[in-house]
Amino acid sequence: MGYEFDWEVIVRMAPRLLPAVWLTVQLYAMAQLLSIVIAVVFSVLDNLWRDKAVAKALRLYSWLFRGLPELVVLLFCFLALPELGLRLSPLVSATIGLAAIASAYEYEVLRGAFLAVPPQQYEAARAMGFRMVPMYRRVILPQVLRVAIPPLLTFACTSLKRTSVASAVAVVEIMGMSKRLIDVLQKPFEIMLIAMTYYICLSSILMGLEYLARRRVAIRTAR
Repeated sequence: MGYEFDWEVIVRMAPRLLPAVWLTVQLYAMAQLLSIVIAVVFSVLDNLWRDKAVAKALRLYSWLFRGLPELVVLLFCFLALPELGLRLSPLVSATIGLAAIASAYEYEVLRGAFLAVPPQQYEAARAMGFRMVPMYRRVILPQVLRVAIPPLLTFACTSLKRTSVASAVAVVEIMGMSKRLIDVLQKPFEIMLIAMTYYICLSSILMGLEYLARRRVAIRTAR
């Protein structure tokens, strides 16, 4: 017996997923912002204390979260942390879990970018009388970001897809809402088609922003 495709399901259910789309955008934005802040702080600390205990601890953090599946980290935040007295909402658990994983990758990108800055740049900045904070803000970080921005933008685009695992911790984002609608309507093809369309639209927006940002960086670098 063949599957009967129902256009009416798509017409009726597509608007029902819009709140889930907005929640997906919020989750992505919060996780991305938190992860890049963590990655910048960690990479600066690593650069200040290379080959010291601090740097080794940060690299252990990177190794750990790059090796763990997203689902395991999110379930740990949602199920295990409450056993330690730290109760988090599903959205906060997903945000922290996704940010921890993303920050590990972004930290490695920024660490490599710091290593690409020649030691002479630090020496020249100190010779000109720059203190630590002004030296990093005006001399070192601009050079680091010039190297790091392209891979960071690419990673940011792919991070949107990782938000789909948040449905496992009861976050009603696109996949979470899609699963609920499939259970009720028993129309998986139509519902998943709607979900895929929304993901493609969001990803296309991010890739467009990535293209514009890359162009802007290339123009500034060429000057």
